[in-house]
Amino acid sequence: MIEVLLRNSLHSAATREFGKPDWYSDVLKYQGDKIWVHKVSADPSLAQHYYRRNVAPHNKKKIYVGSTQRTLKHWRSPSEARIEEIFGRLHQDGKPNSPDQVVAHAMFGFWLTLFEATFESATDRFALWPKCLRAVFPHHATITRAQVHASLVNIKRLRNRVSHHEPAWRIAVPLTPAGVHSSLAPLVSEMEKMIDAISPDIAQLLHNAGAIHKLRWLLDPQIIAAFAGQQTPGQLDLRKVTRTVRKIASTAQRAAGSTTPQPSKAVHVQHGGLTLMTVLPHA
Repeated sequence: MIEVLLRNSLHSAATREFGKPDWYSDVLKYQGDKIWVHKVSADPSLAQHYYRRNVAPHNKKKIYVGSTQRTLKHWRSPSEARIEEIFGRLHQDGKPNSPDQVVAHAMFGFWLTLFEATFESATDRFALWPKCLRAVFPHHATITRAQVHASLVNIKRLRNRVSHHEPAWRIAVPLTPAGVHSSLAPLVSEMEKMIDAISPDIAQLLHNAGAIHKLRWLLDPQIIAAFAGQQTPGQLDLRKVTRTVRKIASTAQRAAGSTTPQPSKAVHVQHGGLTLMTVLPHA
């Protein structure tokens, strides 16, 4: 959810700020030029192997080393390399290099890179930050680029484990039920705050769907201990759950058949003092 919200919000903000939907071409070129100047200044030997188009004095594709002419490779920043890779994949799939396609095919790591310090400047024309920060996160007046970057680094680490079907809790230190809770529960809160900063409506949707509550329930030390086989879970009274679900269904059916349905209280299904499911009232 963060990946989709973030890329859409950043794309909209940058399109408005730079006046073109393919804003990334100017932003990445400008940032790449700055990185190249810095790198070649720190290590002049790079100019013997690479060149950077339109960035003098190291902008020549061919140079002479003694009496031998050498053809240099064009240096690209990591972000530019990612965009070119996207162009290649789109071409291979027979799709256009349109901004919508580029944004949709850019991986999470690409958006994370855009929050690095090299994209921040109060004076540079094509710097993303801080000029786009308020538009990307319209509901958080004090968030900074550095804070977002630090959060996204941790979120990406968790996302990669989940997407590769690896146990998420193994990133915890120490690897104990309490350690898992103290490591991952704050990360859930960070993700929730980031979503809320972009779109409070989506944050509320996740709450209403029970997604946030489910994550917090899963990260309870007792639940983790039960999953890890360190604690025997209590017996679930299936007859009680069945009666509760039937009651919920009956209430919903009556409300649906009423001319003017009236909301009732939320219904919570609990086990061992923890809420397993919440059914919200009809509104």
